[in-house]
Order: sequence, then C-alpha cells, then structure tokens
Amino acid sequence: MKIFIIITGGRTGSGFLHSILDGHSQICHFPGDFFFDEFFEIARKEKSAISIAKLFCKEYKYFFDSRYNKFERFNKLGESKKDFFLVNKKKFIEYFIKFYKIQDKNKLNLLKNLHLAYAAAKKENLKKKKILLLHLHHGFRLKIFKDLNYEILYTVRDPKTNLSSFFSSWRRYNKQVIDPWSYYFNMKRVIRGLQELKSYKNKIHVVKLEDMHLRNKFIVKQLCNILKIKFEKILNYSTFHKKKWWGDMAMKNFLNGVNKNFTNKFDDNLFFDKDIYFIEKSLKNFMTKYKYSFSFKKNNYNYLYIIFPFKMEIIMLNHSFKNKKLRNIFEVFYFYIRRVLLFIISDIRQVLSKKK
Repeated sequence: MKIFIIITGGRTGSGFLHSILDGHSQICHFPGDFFFDEFFEIARKEKSAISIAKLFCKEYKYFFDSRYNKFERFNKLGESKKDFFLVNKKKFIEYFIKFYKIQDKNKLNLLKNLHLAYAAAKKENLKKKKILLLHLHHGFRLKIFKDLNYEILYTVRDPKTNLSSFFSSWRRYNKQVIDPWSYYFNMKRVIRGLQELKSYKNKIHVVKLEDMHLRNKFIVKQLCNILKIKFEKILNYSTFHKKKWWGDMAMKNFLNGVNKNFTNKFDDNLFFDKDIYFIEKSLKNFMTKYKYSFSFKKNNYNYLYIIFPFKMEIIMLNHSFKNKKLRNIFEVFYFYIRRVLLFIISDIRQVLSKKK
C-alpha cells in the first residue's frame, strides 16, 4: 500500500478532508488523528504482538468505541446526531497477531499491520486496499518517517481566517483565552508550515479548504487522481465509518458536509491593521500562489512596526494579568520575541528566494 499522510496548516479542514476520504473501499485508515511517532516509542518496548495490540486498544480506545471521542463529535454521528460506531477489539487483536511478525519489528510493518488489522476487524475487503491514509496532523511528527516513502496531503486556508479561527475556536472550546505557546505554535505553522514540510523532500499535495467546499467535484476528482483510486459515491459525503460527521466541538456550529455558500470570515477584533499587513507581507508568495486576496495593496507601515505587539498578544497579556497567571505573563513576552524573530526571518528568506 502507498502511504499518504494528512498534515494540517492550522484550522484548515484536515478533519474534513479525512472525512471525505472515509469509507472508500481502497483506503485503509483510522477514524481520526493517529500520532504514530508517540505510539511507536512505547510500542517498541513491547515483546509480543498481543501486548502491542492491547496497548493500541488502550491508547486509542475511541477507535473502537467512538463515544469516547466527544471532541470530534463521534458520539453524535448520522443524520439524527445520535449514532456512533463500534469495532470489535477482540477481532482486532486476533488479526494483528495473525498479520504482525514480532521478528520483523520495524516502523513500516507496525504501521501497516495496525491498519490492516483494524480494517479486517471492520470486515473490510483487504484485497482492495491500495492506500494507507494516516492523519498525523502535525508536521513535526514526520521526523519518524524520514526513511519511509510517502506523500503529504497538506490542508491550507486563507491565513487571516486560519489565525482568527484557531484563536476564537479554542477560546470558545476551552472557555478561556488561548495560552501563549499554542498561539505561537499556530502562528509559526501558518507562516512557516509549508516551507518546513518541503525540507522532508517528499511530494506535497496542497488542498485548500475553500476548494473542498466551493469546488468539491474538482477536488474529489483531483484526490482520485493523486491517490490513483476509483471514484466512489461515498467521496461526496463527509463521514466517519460511513456515518455523517458534523465537525468537531471547536466549531461554533455543526458542519453540514459540503457548503456551496462557504465564505472566509475572520474576526477583525483580533487584529490591528498592522498585524494583517505584516502577516500578508510575510506570506506574499504563498497568498499569490494560492490566490488569496490581500487587504493591503501597498506598503502602509514602516518595518519597525513589526516590533509592536499584535492584538492577540495584548489580549493574552490582559487575560494573564486579570487572572494573575504569572507564568503566562512571562510566556507572552517570551513568545512575543519569538514571533517578531519569526516574521523577520521569514521576510529575509522570502527576499533571498526571489534572488535565486
């Protein structure tokens, strides 16, 4: 099986992409993120196939009973929002023991046989499987795959909406302002994510969230061509275990599949004008290539303005003072400095790339 790995560029619809590919007879996958790098580190200490299988069932129990995964709303699947799915753990363990040879213990065999055992436990036809689809989610987790052959499906979105959605959705879900580390992590992912993926030298297929909604038929056809799979009607729907999926709990509303009226909206209360200007300036090449619109057409700010705090940083600082979070106060300043350096370095790299 050929390996394709889903990596997100932020709040960019990686789960939505995964849900579109769910249910296809030629694709082998787990229903959700699988942090294989973390699992491999603990599984490599196990001495038998049965102990590895039991460990997997323990660590990823929501793959076997979706009611455990409330964040992804896997307890509210289907038209009624009352469905869920179950996979027999005993059958999974039996198949894994049958497929996996402990003497051939390596990353590729472990990854493939976990997926095959899961598909077999779901009573799927293994002979049809051509693609192993892994939703690894974070780009930094690719380090473990440096010696394997794979391609990347990378989801992107308009940068302003991406940043706004991440800040707002997590604040809404956690009932508090996002922490400084998470803010910087996502900012770096938006500004440098695609460039950092290119360092792995694997083929990258960029998928725009906007296109998944507004050009859905084109994207589905494109995905079939990329994965070299046949078209099946299930690709027209957003599902997990072939049950309708409504999006995760970080979303304000339930996502009703493909939205032909999809629009990018960002909360301008989270940005100063200069913030948007410098974000677009640092992402000029990216935004031009993927046809995202600019709010600023010319140089409106002196470059020294880059050292002034962004509005999100001020919101985090005010929240930290108000709630007397001394650690967060320190971290706001620390990650503010890192954010400034991130933008300066990104701009330098962008200039140097033009000269090559």
